[in-house]
Amino acid sequence: MNFSLLAQFVMVLLKGSVPISFGKSTTIPAAYGELVAMGGITTAVKRLLIATLGTIFESKLSIPKTRFFLKVVDVSTATGSKL
Repeated sequence: MNFSLLAQFVMVLLKGSVPISFGKSTTIPAAYGELVAMGGITTAVKRLLIATLGTIFESKLSIPKTRFFLKVVDVSTATGSKL
């Protein structure tokens, strides 16, 4: 999949001022992300996104991969039309 073609439709927001309690700890860094898509998010794509984001968060922000949660929502309807 060529993610560069989709980059124009991506918004990223990092907000460090919001405390996160993940696994009963607020002292160890954690991250939560939401991805809203209009189709194309297969199980394989979802796994690739989670792995890639986990690696970026771990290497750039020192957030362990085990303390990252990604919520993925596909807003396409069952008929294939987009909302």
